Amino acid sequence: MTHAFRPAVLFIAVAVLLAACASSGASVAPSAAGPPDEVPAVSEPPAIGEPGAGGAEPVEPQPGQQNVHPVTIEQLEATASGTTVSVDAQWTSGVDPCYVLDRAEVKINENDQTIDLTLFEGTSDPDAICVMMAVAKHTIVPFEVPSTGTWTIRDSQGGAQPVEVVVS
Repeated sequence: MTHAFRPAVLFIAVAVLLAACASSGASVAPSAAGPPDEVPAVSEPPAIGEPGAGGAEPVEPQPGQQNVHPVTIEQLEATASGTTVSVDAQWTSGVDPCYVLDRAEVKINENDQTIDLTLFEGTSDPDAICVMMAVAKHTIVPFEVPSTGTWTIRDSQGGAQPVEVVVS
């Protein structure tokens, strides 16, 4: 084949490919709903306390995980009964056994009536093959406060907006 025929052969190959695409009936205009494999974005996390049907999965701490690290809490809710405070903390994580709640730590500062909450996750199987799938999780952390008044509860990692609870 000589050099003079190469552009003509390339032109014919492109024309054949374009004709094949046009005759397949495939539409190149985007649909209003987007492509069928497109996952819609979620602007807000699921509501706390609503397991299943779009809610967060309730989890209990399982101490003894490996490679433990703090996680960022996305939402806090708190209630009080006497001097017992219960905090419902929600975060987004991965699937077990790769992302397992190890513990919750509560640090109480009596001087300014603040409470810093930290959740720690780790893995129960460091050799597991982890599926990259987001899971909304929540856990309830009960603890006693030393005095009555208005207490401010914060995520120690700075994620969730602080919440206040009145202890009487």
